[in-house]
Amino acid sequence: MKKIFFVILAFEFVFCAYSAEEVGKIVAKVNSQIITAKDLDDYYKVLTYKVPGAAGIAQDETNGKKEALVKLIEDKLILEEAKKKNLEVSSYLVNGQMNKMIESYSSRDEFENSLIERGLTVTMLKERILGQFLMRQVIDIYVGSYVSVSPQEVNKYYEEHKAEMKAPERYVLWIAQSKDKNKIVAIANAIKEKGIVEAEKEYSDSLVKLDAGITELKEEIAQTVKKLKEGEQSVKTMDAVNYLVYLEKILPPRDLSLEEAQESVRNIIWNNKFRQRFEEWVKQLKDKAVIKTYL
Repeated sequence: MKKIFFVILAFEFVFCAYSAEEVGKIVAKVNSQIITAKDLDDYYKVLTYKVPGAAGIAQDETNGKKEALVKLIEDKLILEEAKKKNLEVSSYLVNGQMNKMIESYSSRDEFENSLIERGLTVTMLKERILGQFLMRQVIDIYVGSYVSVSPQEVNKYYEEHKAEMKAPERYVLWIAQSKDKNKIVAIANAIKEKGIVEAEKEYSDSLVKLDAGITELKEEIAQTVKKLKEGEQSVKTMDAVNYLVYLEKILPPRDLSLEEAQESVRNIIWNNKFRQRFEEWVKQLKDKAVIKTYL
């Protein structure tokens, strides 16, 4: 079963003091549920924060909040469907996701301070996480389970897009690392004077050969490799460790066979079908619902 990734609405970033009028102001009604100005404001802050995978939304507040309201209404409708199905989520899953959030901070104190700064509580975060898991379940029932890709579809897509099916550029390189800068300089001099073949014989315990795409490399190494030409090398110090990077050869992009490309092609088709099915399903939910907005 495909894993479906959605934005986990886990943070509300600035605590603001709201007047009673502002808190109670209704900006939308979704069946029997109401959405207040504060609900929308909190949701908007989440969407506009630069979280990996976050949905794109207009940066100007007026249009941004209108777009955010559409998304919030959709969430409400999806969670209503989850409630109708009596779906449940294990506390193990919720606590596991919570622990991942905590582990992304250097300490528990830093995590707790971030909650205070944003006007959040652990209970609020858990409710958000629970909602996301419920949405995933019900979306899989009504959307994911209806999506399939046949071998014939994969073959057809591959033939129609064969020119786009390329293996990315790859790099054959040698890397050595040591806290002893003199050793790294000695290896670099050996490569320069004797060539990589002889240098590798002399420093076989230190030089490591790699055949990798740029995205497979550590960011600092990748940036170094991009600046090198074949036969060039670079010595750098990163995080108190000395690195030597020697670029032996650049392997140009090549055509992918059907066998090599089929998993990527299948994912492309699956995602396109999923997106279409999801949009159709949400439209059906909206058509059946009583929705009023007051923005």
